[in-house]
Amino acid sequence: MIKKIHLVSVLALVVFLGIGATWVITKATQASQVLPAVIKQAPPFSLVSHHGEPFTEDSLRNKISVLDFIFTSCPGPCPIMSNNMRTLYNQYKLHPDLQFISITVDPEYDSQEVLKIYADANGVNDKRWKFLRADMEKVKKLSSDGFLLMSDNLPAGHSVKFVLIDGEGNIRQYYNGTDKASISILRNHINLFLKKLRSSV
Repeated sequence: MIKKIHLVSVLALVVFLGIGATWVITKATQASQVLPAVIKQAPPFSLVSHHGEPFTEDSLRNKISVLDFIFTSCPGPCPIMSNNMRTLYNQYKLHPDLQFISITVDPEYDSQEVLKIYADANGVNDKRWKFLRADMEKVKKLSSDGFLLMSDNLPAGHSVKFVLIDGEGNIRQYYNGTDKASISILRNHINLFLKKLRSSV
């Protein structure tokens, strides 16, 4: 009798966990099909690209942007982040309205030439993916105050988040740049924003 009660309890727990897991998956799927709300406006800034061209907050207008903070000599998460960014860059090569932005948190080492070499190594052959730099104090302020991302102990202490920015320069969502599931949600949101951008033209 005790064994039977125990078996029923185990089966009930399995069913409960199964229902719970299904609910979580369903909610995550639904969330990825809805445009994320505005978090805040992207801040004013002035950076320089690996091509030596200026890049400001106005460069975010009328494009969907995916932004991150990395450094080229990073032995930790940056290679994973750049690999995921490169995958998106290649997947959306027919979408000029989508741009990718990587800001170095080690500007002392990451000169314009170093960033150019890094861009080439990642297969960047157009201006859809820009590698940007400014002095360290500007980068710290931009990361922490502008994009609400940690900037302690740079370069190693940088955030691993990808930031999605809409065509009006609004920050819309953050994603773990090292996590495949999070990148999948980002991809769904990119598709929604590109569809919205095209329909407004």
